[in-house]
Amino acid sequence: MLNKELIEREYGFLGDNVYLNVSARCMPPVRVQRAYSSYMTDYVANLGRDVSPRSWKFVNEGRETIARLINAASPHEIAFTKNTSESTSIIANGFPFGPEDNIVIADEEHPSNMFPWINMHLRKGLKLNVVPSSEDNIDADALIAAMDEHTRLLTVSAVQYGSGFAADLEKLGAACHERGVIFMVDGIQAVGRLNIDVQKMHIDVLTAGGHKGFLATFGAGVLYCSDRIVRDILPTYASLQSVTNFSKLPAKTTDFEHLDWFPHARRFEAGNPNFNGILAIVTGVSLILELGIENIDAHIRSLEVYLREMLRDVPLHVMESKDPKNWGGVICVYYPEGKLEEVNKILAKYKIICTIRNGYIRFSLDFYNTIEQMDIVLAALREISALK
Repeated sequence: MLNKELIEREYGFLGDNVYLNVSARCMPPVRVQRAYSSYMTDYVANLGRDVSPRSWKFVNEGRETIARLINAASPHEIAFTKNTSESTSIIANGFPFGPEDNIVIADEEHPSNMFPWINMHLRKGLKLNVVPSSEDNIDADALIAAMDEHTRLLTVSAVQYGSGFAADLEKLGAACHERGVIFMVDGIQAVGRLNIDVQKMHIDVLTAGGHKGFLATFGAGVLYCSDRIVRDILPTYASLQSVTNFSKLPAKTTDFEHLDWFPHARRFEAGNPNFNGILAIVTGVSLILELGIENIDAHIRSLEVYLREMLRDVPLHVMESKDPKNWGGVICVYYPEGKLEEVNKILAKYKIICTIRNGYIRFSLDFYNTIEQMDIVLAALREISALK
């Protein structure tokens, strides 16, 4: 069971607003707001004297926190990056793909998990085995069937940003593991909301920015990379933070022939990171762990089942996979064509904050949402369905 008193302390500031927009950006809880603000206050108060060691302390402790959330085998499999796009690009640019190699990807992927691969296709000729998707489904069997003897990597979003479709990560991970194919997951729409277990799901690479399920903000993200493959990836950037053979002052560099990369995910970190952004992520994850990711997952899924059931008699088209296991806590509903202005007014009247794009409304659920709020959404959608 979720701790409702804790949620109220952290999210009481939302008042009677119905916030259903975590798929676009989260609302950081009170503890994250305070931590983010206090970082600069402490920095200035101390005249910056010990800011670096203090910052690296919570960064390294943060690796342990993230590892607990996703069940990584070791904290050193966690690196901090700027965002999902950078994490994906690090893997795409750093893995030693051969001239005949290909990757498997669905056509519905977010640009953060698509454009880095198109870039490698255009620059280096990497072959893309693209699997078509339907509005409501990305067929796991079709992704598996698209793999061949030259497939080195399969990448998929845990939850699709445009449809709310949740991939069968266990099935895909098992198939990749059996074939020796790298399994890479864009987790930004799922991590912190749904229970992602990288070991159980055989995930080799997991990417996620901080501004959604991590309850943080923009400019910092997480890259999980399994020890199984990390040494195969040549980092895109080299810096003091990513290698071990640096010379300390007043010494000079004498070896110009090699770099001793860290033998784990820290090799992907270039220069001083966004300490404040990382602090926000780690603080946000502390709330997730306190509430329990299993409790959060169960709560979100129960809300989704309830709302979908209530929408059965509302005359609007709702995107929905036939199998509930592919529901990802995101519900997309098409509104009457040409009624965008009226729809915005109705949502504003009910104080619903969500995403509206391409003719549909996207509601993304999190642990602070309630059954009562689902009833408010239902009332708004009934009103929207009556628009002529």
